[in-house]
Amino acid sequence: MVRAAGQLFASCVCALGLVGVSSVCFAIPLIMLPAGEITRFTYAGQERFIDTNENNLPDAGDIFEGVVSINQIRGATSGVDFSSQLADKEITSHFRFSLTGNSADFSHLEFGLLPGDSFNLYVGQGSSKNFDPSAPDAYDRASDGQLWLGIQPGVFFESVNDRQPDGTTLNRAWLDIAVNNTGYLLASDLLRTLLGKDAQHSIGSHTHNDHSVQVIFDDRVARLPSPYPQFTFSNFGEFNVFPVSEPATWLLILIGMGAAVSVSTSRAYL
Repeated sequence: MVRAAGQLFASCVCALGLVGVSSVCFAIPLIMLPAGEITRFTYAGQERFIDTNENNLPDAGDIFEGVVSINQIRGATSGVDFSSQLADKEITSHFRFSLTGNSADFSHLEFGLLPGDSFNLYVGQGSSKNFDPSAPDAYDRASDGQLWLGIQPGVFFESVNDRQPDGTTLNRAWLDIAVNNTGYLLASDLLRTLLGKDAQHSIGSHTHNDHSVQVIFDDRVARLPSPYPQFTFSNFGEFNVFPVSEPATWLLILIGMGAAVSVSTSRAYL
């Protein structure tokens, strides 16, 4: 009876192992990332300024909407390049942010994720690898792939745009993920500090330092006006995450150890 119970336990463990293997197979990432180090995605995009109160000034209540295409994937520390995957796939975004605050001279802008806003990234393959910012349906093309990362209202989001000493502007953002279909866990950490980037910024009258988040991005204006009539300006920047492998691998190791213990125990009763 004891031996039978041991065999039953071993069988159950093996069944769980098969389920674990199956889950790993289904969790194969669409885009392979350098797990264990910060991954840097560089991108170029087009953005439209929607002046909701029609005063020709970027102030609270206005909207910035646009499209982005990732053009490089690289390990931030190792420099290992994963961009070859973009030969037959694309990572694109249709985003929309609301302007929630500004300084009196408009040298400082603050953005939020309000209802209807998002910063979703999609992986396009085959017929959905069709991004073209000049196309009339550029927004649809940027969002017709498989949802890969979803940044949506309800998660932590803090974004500021500040005029730099040379007259250019720099947009910096700290944010968390609402939807993660990357196949990796995305660690929360002080990413800007780890990368040696300036983290100090202000929201209203309060000075903030770095935040422990899953994503940061930096964004600058590349060209004003945009070469495409449906957009106001072109931009470029980088998007950083810290991927680590899914825990399924550790689950399989534990299952294997459990199976070994079960077999040893059942043999002891032979």
